[in-house]
Amino acid sequence: MCGGLKMLRTLNSEFDLARLMPYDEVLIIAFVPTNRDIYRILQACHKLKTVYIHPDTFKVMPCVGQTLLYMQRVELVVDSDVPKSSSQLRSYTTQKQEENPANASLTRLIMVAR
Repeated sequence: MCGGLKMLRTLNSEFDLARLMPYDEVLIIAFVPTNRDIYRILQACHKLKTVYIHPDTFKVMPCVGQTLLYMQRVELVVDSDVPKSSSQLRSYTTQKQEENPANASLTRLIMVAR
């Protein structure tokens, strides 16, 4: 990482978990993670702060996985702009790099407590 820039790492399937690094802070999950996947993510990313996920994916995500993220103080952002598949990924990452906090989308739900 260079000069405080944060990289968005995107996970398109459980096979992408092998690419995770301990310094990853922000993840985009474009598949339905199992409890085991969430556990593996938390083991691999010691500095994880935020996870972005699509609302449709969030609906079928196990509650235990959500609880694991909450217990580790990882912010779970449910955003309709998050891609559900790798084909939607390119437009999402471009949009996130250009977006200012002033014109943030109102379609976001940030899970901070249960």
